[in-house]
Amino acid sequence: MDVISVGVIGLAAALLAVQLKSVRTEYAAYVVFGAGVVIAFYTVGRLEAVVELFGRFLDELPVDAVYMASLLKMIGIAYTVQFCAGLCKDAGYGAMAGQIETFGKLTVLSLSLPLVLALLDTVRTFLYEGL
Repeated sequence: MDVISVGVIGLAAALLAVQLKSVRTEYAAYVVFGAGVVIAFYTVGRLEAVVELFGRFLDELPVDAVYMASLLKMIGIAYTVQFCAGLCKDAGYGAMAGQIETFGKLTVLSLSLPLVLALLDTVRTFLYEGL
């Protein structure tokens, strides 16, 4: 049911923004921003299930909690950056959206480097033990 609610909110905001764009352009941007915030709150509610699932993974698999925490951070950064960049693009600030996306990509890259190094250490260990 939440999917339908989010779809209706998005469509209503888009239709209202189209109508307001011809009268007052800034009001259209406010409507889109407000709808985006409401939809973001729906999204945060869904994150509880994802975090619970990651907790179950940690209980069942012998994986260090630091790796799962980094993965959750990367997912959160990706969604936040996509949301903010989309709002900037809708408001007509494409250059700002590009800068936000670049910052997000570099942040995810910096978070992923320790994971890649741990993976390479694991592969190296398997290769040397196999000889």
